[in-house]
Amino acid sequence: MSGKTSTTSNNISQARRTVQQLRIEASIERIKVSKASADLMLYCEEHAKKDPLLMGIPASENPFKDKKTCILL
Repeated sequence: MSGKTSTTSNNISQARRTVQQLRIEASIERIKVSKASADLMLYCEEHAKKDPLLMGIPASENPFKDKKTCILL
């Protein structure tokens, strides 16, 4: 009987945690996807000039550039 009681207790605890998580998620302010995507595109356009993946890294500032060439080849 003790095993059944602990299982029931665990199920209740799990249900309470689930309800608590759902309440947290329900209280999050939501915005429309169209607004979020417009904001994201605006942010990307504003910061594109600073993005090294889009603009590249000048050779003089590139810390990963090989200092020496390979003379074995």
